[in-house]
Amino acid sequence: MMNEFVVTINGKKIQISLSNAHKAIIDGKEFDYRLSRINHNTFNLSIDNKSYLISAEKNNSSEYIITLNGQVIESRVLSALQERAAGLIESVSVKNTTTFLKSPMPGMILKIKRQAGEFVHQGDSLLILEAMKMENDIRSPVSGTIKEVRIKEGQPVEKGIPLMVIE
Repeated sequence: MMNEFVVTINGKKIQISLSNAHKAIIDGKEFDYRLSRINHNTFNLSIDNKSYLISAEKNNSSEYIITLNGQVIESRVLSALQERAAGLIESVSVKNTTTFLKSPMPGMILKIKRQAGEFVHQGDSLLILEAMKMENDIRSPVSGTIKEVRIKEGQPVEKGIPLMVIE
């Protein structure tokens, strides 16, 4: 079983797949890895028998500040599914200044964070959509006022159905 992630560092996306057998595939190259926790946010990472002491601080739901050999690296870590969902949301087109935020995948609405009448900025978190036992933070593709919320918490949704209307 492989866990697939997309890590963005300085605008560059890196594809990473991790297996339970301590194998990592990073941009198509295979490595042996071991990760052990030293304390709350400090880890020893061994890649092909080279050890690195790293610390990782979670900045928000998908952003981490990693310190490696004294160098601070800001990164964004998304599962492959979250990355695809973010790409779909970014591709929602704006027509006549009305945007229909559509469900990027089938799932269940866990939490609605914004209501009709509220102004939101592009990138603001609007709701949490659970899909395949993962919580996906659905963000606004545009800045504007939420005109309509078409879903309720606990409601199952199919891919492509309108969730909110933003003008």
